[in-house]
Amino acid sequence: MVSKSDPQKVWNYLHKNNYFDVFIFLISSADNLRNRAVLLDKNIKELEEKIRKMIEKVSKEPEVIVPENLDISMMFKDIHYTELEVIQRINILIELLAVYYRMIRTDIRKLPKCIGRKDFSPKELYDEFNYFNSQKLTDVWTNFKYPDVTHFTELSPEEQKTLHRLLTESAQKILDAFRKIFRFQRNFRTVYNKYKHTLSEFTGVFGIDKTRKLVLTHIYLRHKEKNKICTYIIPASLDEVKYFTEIAARVYHLLRVLIDNTLLYIVNEERDFIPRTLFIEKKDEAKFKEIAGKIQSCIMPAFSSKMIVKHPESKKLDEMNKKLREDHIYRMDKDILDIDELLKEGIIISKD
Repeated sequence: MVSKSDPQKVWNYLHKNNYFDVFIFLISSADNLRNRAVLLDKNIKELEEKIRKMIEKVSKEPEVIVPENLDISMMFKDIHYTELEVIQRINILIELLAVYYRMIRTDIRKLPKCIGRKDFSPKELYDEFNYFNSQKLTDVWTNFKYPDVTHFTELSPEEQKTLHRLLTESAQKILDAFRKIFRFQRNFRTVYNKYKHTLSEFTGVFGIDKTRKLVLTHIYLRHKEKNKICTYIIPASLDEVKYFTEIAARVYHLLRVLIDNTLLYIVNEERDFIPRTLFIEKKDEAKFKEIAGKIQSCIMPAFSSKMIVKHPESKKLDEMNKKLREDHIYRMDKDILDIDELLKEGIIISKD
C-alpha cells in the first residue's frame, strides 16, 4: 500500500519550490476537463440518436426520403450541424492537450500563466501537434513521469520486471493514441477552422441508393488554398459516431492521466511514484493493482480543491453588480489565482 501523505510536508514542498499556483491550477484543470468531456459525450450521443432516428425513418417511410422534401433536408441539416459541433469540441480538447503537454514537458511553472494571446502561439501549437506524431517511446516515458522500477525496493526482481513490462505496454498505447489524435487533427484542422470563422459549409444534402436501399449524406465544406478552391467531404453515419467516440476518449484520457501524473510527481517531490492509471489490457489490471499495493515509498492522494473568493469591499461590490446588470459580464482587474492573496487567506492541504 502506498504511504499516506503528510499535509504539512506537502505544503512545505509546494511553498519552497514555488508550486502552489501550478498545483491549484492542475487540480482545477482536472475538474474542468471532466465537465468538458461530459458535454462532448452528450454531443456525440445526440449525433448518434439523430442518425438512428433517420435510419429508422428511412426504413419505415422510404417514400418520403426524396430531395424535394424540405422537412427531410432540415433533418439532415440538423445531423450535419451536430456533427460539426462534435468535430469542433474534439479539436478544442486536442488543443488543450497540446498546450498542457508542451508546458508540462518544457516549463510547468509557466502553465498557470499560459492564458494570454502571446503565451502560446499558433506556431507552437502546430509544432506540438507534430511532436504528437514524432515523439518516441522514451519521450512518453519521460513526459508522463513513468518511474525507474528498480527504485521500488519493496518489489522482488520479478515484480519489478512485470511492472516495467506493464509500463512499457502503457507507454506504447499512449504513443499510438497520440499518433491517431495527430492524424485526426491534421485531417480535420481545416474543417474546424472554417467552421469557426466562415459559413462555407453546405449541409442537408443527401442521396438515395435505390439498388441497395440506402440513404447517403455528407457535409461539404469549401476551402481556398494557394488561390484554388477545394471541397472537403465529411460523411455522416454511425461509423463516424464510432470514430469520434474513440478519438474523444483517447484525448480525454491522455490529458486526464497527464494531469494526474504531474500532480503525483509534484506531491512525491519529483521522485519516482506509481501511476494511478496505466493503459494496459484488462487481464493485467489485477496484477498491476497487486504490485502497486506493495509499494510504500510514494504517496497517492486524491486531489480536490475548494476556492473561496474574498468578498469585495462595498464600493467595489456596487460597481461590480451594476456592470453585471448592464453588461452581464464584469472584468475584475486582479488574478483570482493570485498566490500572495491566497497565502494571506490561508492554503490548507488536507489529509487523504
